[in-house]
Amino acid sequence: MVVSERPLILSILAFLLLAPAGGFAASCVTTECHVQVGKGKVVHSPVADRDCTSCHTPVAKKSHPGPGSMSPAAKGRALCLGCHDDPAKKQTHVHPPVADGCLDCHAPHASAHKSLLLKPVGPLCLDCHESVVVGKQVHGPVRAGNCATCHVPHASNNEGLLTQAGNTVCFNCHGNIQKIIAESAAQHQPVANGRCWECHAPHASDYPPLLRAYYPQPLYTPYREGHYALCYNCHDKNAMEYDRTSEATGFRNRDQNLHYLHVNRKDKGRTCKVCHGVHGADQPRLLRSRMHDFGKWDIPMRWVEGDNGGTCYVGCHRPKSYDRVVRKKNE
Repeated sequence: MVVSERPLILSILAFLLLAPAGGFAASCVTTECHVQVGKGKVVHSPVADRDCTSCHTPVAKKSHPGPGSMSPAAKGRALCLGCHDDPAKKQTHVHPPVADGCLDCHAPHASAHKSLLLKPVGPLCLDCHESVVVGKQVHGPVRAGNCATCHVPHASNNEGLLTQAGNTVCFNCHGNIQKIIAESAAQHQPVANGRCWECHAPHASDYPPLLRAYYPQPLYTPYREGHYALCYNCHDKNAMEYDRTSEATGFRNRDQNLHYLHVNRKDKGRTCKVCHGVHGADQPRLLRSRMHDFGKWDIPMRWVEGDNGGTCYVGCHRPKSYDRVVRKKNE
């Protein structure tokens, strides 16, 4: 009796397709079709173990090789979570590629980069976040491609996928600013709220030091509205633009605007930092007791509060007092 060879061949093919770690699985990465799959500096463990059926399963009634003959063992990120812990579990902020599936950032079989990343961390992030790195000044970690210095790649309980909440993440590198703030009797509101990024662009900016808008670096500058673009994001420009006012500022001698007197000049207008500490200061109202940037001389500045104003004892002029109700006469 002659036995047909066709059922025997089909039985062998079925065995090879269903063999979990031998047979077909062992041959996947050696065939012409998938010869590149297991090649790379970093190889996914199932690929290295020739255990393709951990992630792929044959489709019933369709023989391999052929389009549609194999399918993922699960859909989207569920496939990865069959082996990997869920990095987004109990996290309030999840990186969109994690929510959508892992293949936007990771190669499933092999890669030249650690953690099976498609590219080194910096260039990989810029594929989606290129717009945040626009400016002449680039934050050091961004320039070095070390996004993970500040951000968690998968998920975080902190806004912006930050590794730590608020300005704590900034203080890991900027301890000098942390010291100024800790020793300050008064703190600038964004600083007190732990939101450095309200004034500083965290990735890149055209304005040093990574400021979100223009602010003059010298102590003196001619007054222009645009020179204080950063400050006017929060502060009322009227405090600097009217020589007489009854409400635009509390720094006035009755209606004489003393901010205008100091700042609004055609040549040597005093910039904010002449009197105020931009992060914090050791006197109320962010007033500095010493101005350290005037050559070798640390100009003393002491302010004494009064009922409706105060008195300034400074190195740059004689003591002068002001009162918001009854105008003070000064020499």
